[in-house]
Amino acid sequence: MRIELRSVTRRVDGRRLVDAVTLAIEPGQTLLLCGPNGAGKSTLLKVAAGLVPPSSGEVLYDGRPLSRWGPGVRRRLGVLFHESLLYDELTVLDNLVFAARLWGVADARGRAEALVDEVGLRLAAREPVARLSRGMRQRLALARALVHQPEVLLLDEPFAGLDARWAAWLRERLAAERRRGTGIVLVVHEWRWAWPLADRAAVIVRGRLQRLVDARAYDADRFGAEYGRLMVPSGREPCGSMAAGIGPDALGPDGPEAEGMGGAGAEVGEEIRT
Repeated sequence: MRIELRSVTRRVDGRRLVDAVTLAIEPGQTLLLCGPNGAGKSTLLKVAAGLVPPSSGEVLYDGRPLSRWGPGVRRRLGVLFHESLLYDELTVLDNLVFAARLWGVADARGRAEALVDEVGLRLAAREPVARLSRGMRQRLALARALVHQPEVLLLDEPFAGLDARWAAWLRERLAAERRRGTGIVLVVHEWRWAWPLADRAAVIVRGRLQRLVDARAYDADRFGAEYGRLMVPSGREPCGSMAAGIGPDALGPDGPEAEGMGGAGAEVGEEIRT
């Protein structure tokens, strides 16, 4: 499924969180959305997902306005946002079974069991989500986004809370999804972790699209140099520098731009809380 945003603007309390952005999400391609905290990346992703309406402009799914699709179109999307879509009182396995049934997966339990194993949560399968560490919750949330094999993945900071092992798993999983024809959008602050996956990269600053490049024609250093120059006029400190020692397990939310979002950083360890 192709998603197109045409001159999309999102205003909240008179402030433009997204300002006249035009972008397309293509099948079988990965788009990186880069930018400083508070740039509007998370809000733009929610508009693309149909979770918040644009104040102006339009969102098209396969050439048709989103308003002309029924609610069933949502099952074609897999989403990950800072706000948890997990139920703390349910077990790891029950969360995935519930999501699979919600999206009409034929063998909901079988699909859930397979994903529990894939994301390394078999020993915690019967534990309530409330007792999981940050990294375990992130892996479960990713499994939930994948449970119904969606056509488009809209993922907000998917590497947050993951250690090196699980970050490598995610990169491999996303590469496989791209080969399968899935359209993927990754909202990333530390973009270098995801650069090898990218077909295109967009830079958002203060709600506006400042740059859209063909990532296959750029290396990471060239993009990083351009990205840094874009940050200087905005008064933002350039991000994306691996020299700073920032890894995916250190990433937190995207800042105050996101509507209805509470902040929480990554937690250390994979233990189940008692």
